[in-house]
Amino acid sequence: MLLQKASFALKFKLIFLLALIGSVLVGPAILTQPAQAQSPITAKVDRTTLAADDQLVLTVTISGDFLTIPQPELPDMEFVVVGSSKSTQVSIVNGKMTSQGVFIYRLQPLAEGALQIPPVSVNIGGQIFQSDPIEVEVLPGGAQVAPPTEPNRASPQSPNGQDYFVEAEVDNDMPYLGQQVIYTFRLYQAINFFGQPDYRPPSFTDFWSSDILDQPHYNTDINGQNYLVTEIRTAIFPANLGQITIEPARLVIPGGLFNPDVKLEANPVTVNVQPLPENPPDDFSGAVGQFQISASLSDDKTKVNEPLTLVVEVEGVGNIETITEPPLPDMPDWRFFESQSTTSVDTSEGILQGMRRFERLIVPGRAGEQQIPPIHFSFYNPQAGEYQTAQTDPIPVNVLPDDSEQTLPLVSGVDPRSRQPVELLGSDIQHIKPVPFALSTPRVLSAAGQVVYWSLWVLPLFVMGAAFVWKRRQVRLEQNPAYARALFAKKKALEILAEAQHNGAGGAAAAGRALLGYLSDKLDSPTVGLTTGELLALLNRRGVPAELVERVQQVLQRVDVGRFAPVSAGDQQAIIAETRLLIGDLEKSFGKPR
Repeated sequence: MLLQKASFALKFKLIFLLALIGSVLVGPAILTQPAQAQSPITAKVDRTTLAADDQLVLTVTISGDFLTIPQPELPDMEFVVVGSSKSTQVSIVNGKMTSQGVFIYRLQPLAEGALQIPPVSVNIGGQIFQSDPIEVEVLPGGAQVAPPTEPNRASPQSPNGQDYFVEAEVDNDMPYLGQQVIYTFRLYQAINFFGQPDYRPPSFTDFWSSDILDQPHYNTDINGQNYLVTEIRTAIFPANLGQITIEPARLVIPGGLFNPDVKLEANPVTVNVQPLPENPPDDFSGAVGQFQISASLSDDKTKVNEPLTLVVEVEGVGNIETITEPPLPDMPDWRFFESQSTTSVDTSEGILQGMRRFERLIVPGRAGEQQIPPIHFSFYNPQAGEYQTAQTDPIPVNVLPDDSEQTLPLVSGVDPRSRQPVELLGSDIQHIKPVPFALSTPRVLSAAGQVVYWSLWVLPLFVMGAAFVWKRRQVRLEQNPAYARALFAKKKALEILAEAQHNGAGGAAAAGRALLGYLSDKLDSPTVGLTTGELLALLNRRGVPAELVERVQQVLQRVDVGRFAPVSAGDQQAIIAETRLLIGDLEKSFGKPR
């Protein structure tokens, strides 16, 4: 009996000991199971009720300690994806690195009623994780629904405890073609860096871009954490229509002596470029912004065939560097010569604005009180939502007759009947040479003398012929602007390169401006709104040799690199020299303008 009791007590202790060991081993696992089982992927929508003609914003967030953010897989659903964007963040807190990717999808419903967005999945290390399904109610089109509860913005959310992070945005995601958009890259930092971060901007494909030199710095508080914020802004002007995604800007933070560099990537930004309204003015050349125009003469009086300098200035907010010269009014009594232009740009107010100045020699052909009629400049004003036309005031000018055209006064004649016989009053005035008794044959001129003699007869004919050719050339220049631009294209491009070489700065930008301006004049086609691929295709269609087309592409690539990265003085001069040689070879290929 005692043996049985002892055996029972031993069994009870053994069971209790096993239960205790099991609770120690399994208990922590049970307690930590919810945290370990928490999915690294979440999905949410900006609203759960919408009309059939509205769009839904689905935000998928993937977080973890991995270096590369995996791409989520969308399920089959009764929605179509009409747009998407992505942003990534890397943070280091107490020496531990975490990554977060935010994927934003614009969804258009394909049906009405109660719809479901099935779980979104992601593959991490061979293991599949899924988000929770989302129920959405789609009402008939045109129904009144509540606005989205969250802002529709594809940028990183303000994180808790991060030492630094980056984001990017534009001030207008639905601009018109050619309208100024400000792209802003922000760096938030709560700690000091070991060295200067290296900013690597997007390539801004399908945009014309210009850096804004001013970089604001300010402090802000996010979730109780104070950050120093640095902004880098770029003025961009869309050159193509439709949805365009700006690739992510990047920032490399030096890690110091013992730590690796940290690479941050901002979110890509998507803009939807709208076409300009129909029925623009006849003289509209593509300018978008707010502009005004003024004109002046170098003097308020002149003489016939004496030139004056006409100065036309276009000033305002917009892509001032691509403004073309406003067309001159009909002035049949004046002759015009090739214009020269200069540009001054100001970005001190955080936008691109400035003035483009055009100078042209004009020559009057008729005397009298005249005036320069108003000069018009048309543009699209996105703030007012309409085309507008600015004009100059008429400029009076007094044109005096040319001195060479003044006629001598007439002298009244003498009546022949009042003539008196000539009387010899004296002989004190003698002939220089005595009059010979007989005429003799003049001696024969030397060969050199004969050349001079006949040259005096031929010279007037030559001068008249040269004047005729010059006049004919001037008429063609005035009546055929395309011929005039092609004729002076090389000269104008080389002047731009020479000025940049003399100044010793801005070689890359000057090379791009000179080359694109040269090709625009030679091809009689604007190149500002063309992508590099479209420009190269145009050169191929015009019969430019493939070797020269390839060199054009290489120069434009070097120009793009020089616009966004520091370029040494030697490289600046090399770009200028290479562009000068390329323009010379292109000139031979194009031949003389016809």
